[in-house]
Amino acid sequence: MSYRAISPVDGRYYEEVKEVSEFFSELAIFRARIEVEILYLRFLMNLGIVPKQEIPAIHISSREIKEIKEIEKRVGHDVKAVELFIRNRFNKEGLNSLSPYVHIGLTSEDCNSIAYSILLLKFTRRILLPLYSSLALKIAGIASSEAETPMLARTHGRPALPTTFGKEMAVFAVRLAERVSKLKAIKPVAKVSGAVGTYASFKLLAGLDWPEELSKFIVSLGLEPAKYTSQVAPSERLSDILHYVINVNQIMISLARDLWQYQMLDYIHFTRAGKISSSTMPQKVNPVDIENAEGNAEISNSLLVLLAYRLQITRLQRDLSDSAIKRTIGQAFAHSIIACKRLLSSLDSMQVDGHRMKEELLSHPEVKAEAAQISLRLKGDQLGYEKVLESIEKGDKQAIKVHDDYLGFSVELAKGCQEEVKKLLAL
Repeated sequence: MSYRAISPVDGRYYEEVKEVSEFFSELAIFRARIEVEILYLRFLMNLGIVPKQEIPAIHISSREIKEIKEIEKRVGHDVKAVELFIRNRFNKEGLNSLSPYVHIGLTSEDCNSIAYSILLLKFTRRILLPLYSSLALKIAGIASSEAETPMLARTHGRPALPTTFGKEMAVFAVRLAERVSKLKAIKPVAKVSGAVGTYASFKLLAGLDWPEELSKFIVSLGLEPAKYTSQVAPSERLSDILHYVINVNQIMISLARDLWQYQMLDYIHFTRAGKISSSTMPQKVNPVDIENAEGNAEISNSLLVLLAYRLQITRLQRDLSDSAIKRTIGQAFAHSIIACKRLLSSLDSMQVDGHRMKEELLSHPEVKAEAAQISLRLKGDQLGYEKVLESIEKGDKQAIKVHDDYLGFSVELAKGCQEEVKKLLAL
């Protein structure tokens, strides 16, 4: 953590999101580019274009990254710096015969396209999906344990019908799990098609069906190939992936706001043992993590919306305006991770006041008016709705005589939530 960091994800929140740097930092992208260049070289070897030799592993530490950045400073191009670094390393290790083939046929965006897609795939599989899944499972567990906790539901902010706290949590759990399942099923797209997408440079290497061969290469990396491209790969698939994360953030924002309002109603409480919520009011126990989660998810979405739409646009075959924008993808994900972790922390400390919920529900007998008017109409009274409405307008709430809890399938839905979430998450 740096106390001089401008971005809070590199300063204040660094300990919560430091794992993101393994995938989206400057060091991470240079490591990925080198990995791509070596994989591509081995691919050419297998095709018989490059003489077969053992390629030593190239590990990039802080010393090597400084060397690459010095080359970049000199030549003014980050991917060219990678090429020159690898060639220098080969020459030092007596692999001079391989040096001419480093990056041959590729354009810088071929390398970048695969590198970013590999990092995105690894990040979603190793970090994002497990974290989002844990939140969905946590909420589902609460839904199950609070399945029979009756609560007053509100629509438009006003008392509506009886529900249970568990059923309301189940809605969030299933929504979240469904989005996670979609994110899990989608693969990033990458391209290797040359400077303007014509594969012209590859035709000089050998008389092969290069669109087919290069597609196989990309598939071997766990990615999906884009056959028709300009210099850049179409970004619709990336936009799809980012939209799933936007959806998850929106669900987290909605959950945070509902939990905030439930604690305002004294339905739930968040414990902060030994922590201070107010510098002047000792009695205060504020839902700080809930509020922090809401704010971070909103920051994440403000960046993700820009990324999701702007990266689909390029001038003619290529311009570099997208390059600066794409570099914020790690920051966008980092804020989403903070939101998710803060929600998990809040739910761990949450206490449900079922007595308070039931007490308020009982103080609003009018919320069974729907049941009363339906009962009258089922008995053949076509004015059932109007009669119940008249009783309420006269203030005679007790005239609504429905003796059951009128919870519908709230309890069953809440109790079945965990199984539904596990099915969606393929657990």
